[in-house]
Amino acid sequence: MLRIVVLFAVVCGFVAAGVSAAPVYRVQVGDTLTAIAQHYGTTVDRLERLNRLSPSAPLLAGATLRLPAPKMLERRYLVSPGDTLAGIAERFHTTATAIAAASGIEVMQPILIGATLRVPVTTHIGSAVAVSFYRVRAGDTLSGIALRDGASLGALADLNHLDPNATLLIGTRLVLPFGTIAAAPQVYSGSSVRSSIVHWADHYGVNQHLVAALAWMESGFNNELVSPAGAVGVMQITPDTWDYVEQVLLLGQPVPHTPDGNVRIGVAYLHHLLHIYGGGQHEALAAYYQGARSLQQDGVLPGTGQYVDDILALEKRL
Repeated sequence: MLRIVVLFAVVCGFVAAGVSAAPVYRVQVGDTLTAIAQHYGTTVDRLERLNRLSPSAPLLAGATLRLPAPKMLERRYLVSPGDTLAGIAERFHTTATAIAAASGIEVMQPILIGATLRVPVTTHIGSAVAVSFYRVRAGDTLSGIALRDGASLGALADLNHLDPNATLLIGTRLVLPFGTIAAAPQVYSGSSVRSSIVHWADHYGVNQHLVAALAWMESGFNNELVSPAGAVGVMQITPDTWDYVEQVLLLGQPVPHTPDGNVRIGVAYLHHLLHIYGGGQHEALAAYYQGARSLQQDGVLPGTGQYVDDILALEKRL
């Protein structure tokens, strides 16, 4: 059914916010009103009323049918460096005026980095899932897009048949799910270590119980902890690892040095290690503790095996 909804958006296009023209469909040989209604997520009765058709009248090839107008939904968009209203509007197939009106700002007003805008997008709702599209720009990552959209990284990757760790090509059109009409993404603010763990584990598609066990083993959820090696915070992140995640995995996106930021760095790095080791938890945890290069060169060092076993035992209790 998802394919039907996406196809409809491709065929009929998105109507820019504020445009009232209804989409139409040209009847093909062999079409039936039932099939058309099912294809476009509406009902035969609604098509008959909209087009003043008699239930017993034949459907003529070449005739033009009016379709129900697209429903308007809103997305939340977190402003990033370099964003402009015009650029955001182009990527979401709407207008700067519509975004400004929905967000309660002037169209010529500068937008602040970190601000949340309301982006009206039009899409057709079938019986299953509503979607819209997003055009990839320079500097985008799948993780960042998922974060702004309020979706999990895994769900977004699956929907677009992408490797979560693959480089995105500029200009690629991604399908973004709405889920439900009421499920407009909300700006996340980590209020506790546990909520941060749940949020970032869901975002990166990592088992939250595994992340919680790792965090407990590393710091006991204590963000003030600093190890003799200089590892800090909940996830005990070294400066080198923090820089690697920011510069390589997040393509230069800075992460604040807060408890929530510390958890995000740790989960992003664990997700990366799980990818490297094909989902193998033992190897990923060993590399997290010992270092991937050391694990490759020296094998599992004394103490690493027990560390991994303890985390996996904790996972069942947290």
